[in-house]
Amino acid sequence: MAKPLTRSQSQRELEEVSTDTAEPVLEPPSPRDMKELVDTIVQELTESESFKAVLATCIDNAISRKITQLTQEVVKLESRLFDLATEMDSKTSQLLSLNDAFVHLQTEVNKYVNRTNELDQFSRRDNLRIVGIREHDNENLQKTVADLAKDKLELDVSAADIDWAHRVGPKYSPCGTSTKQRSILVKFKDHRVRDDYIKSRRKLKGTSTVIKEDLTRYNQQLLQQARDNKFTENAWSKDGKIFALVKTTGGGSIVRRIIITRDLPDLPL
Repeated sequence: MAKPLTRSQSQRELEEVSTDTAEPVLEPPSPRDMKELVDTIVQELTESESFKAVLATCIDNAISRKITQLTQEVVKLESRLFDLATEMDSKTSQLLSLNDAFVHLQTEVNKYVNRTNELDQFSRRDNLRIVGIREHDNENLQKTVADLAKDKLELDVSAADIDWAHRVGPKYSPCGTSTKQRSILVKFKDHRVRDDYIKSRRKLKGTSTVIKEDLTRYNQQLLQQARDNKFTENAWSKDGKIFALVKTTGGGSIVRRIIITRDLPDLPL
């Protein structure tokens, strides 16, 4: 019968068995080993036809999905552009219609303004404005205008030919003390007498007295614009109508009637 093992003997045998059966401890691979492993895997994959086929299929599928996505976006953009173009065409059509309506309205307004101006001017056909006659207290302007005709214009006109006459505008200073006198507005009973004044007014050249037609405010402004225009040599009124002597490209000039501002030249004719 074998003797039982002592405690120390049992402990020693267990340590021997444990030492004989223990697995070896694995050390982590070095960076060089990892690089060599990765290079080996990459080389095997790049040389593998099956991997190349799978990779090509994946790339083709990715490109196809991206192309499909882009195509859908392009279709949406084209649809949006078409809608915008349609909307723009509609807005353009509306603007053209509004512009036509505005041009028509402007034409009608111009016709109304011109017609109103013509009627206003026609109502002044028997009138004249006389500038430069000294103003006095309690003056008899009908006699003053008649005396002007006899003394300066050599016309046979009496106070009875004059419907009315009065000064225009506020006084500049007490009568007889100012060198600037208010003009006289005269209405004749017969426009032929008024025309005689107009025909004879050149006899006043060199004096301080000037005879003018009684123009509407619009025609006064138009006449001044015609005179200030750099392409006109002269401008005047006749029977309430405005005329200008307009320069031509050949160095000459022609007479042109000015009805509205647009008739004024912006270049030599």
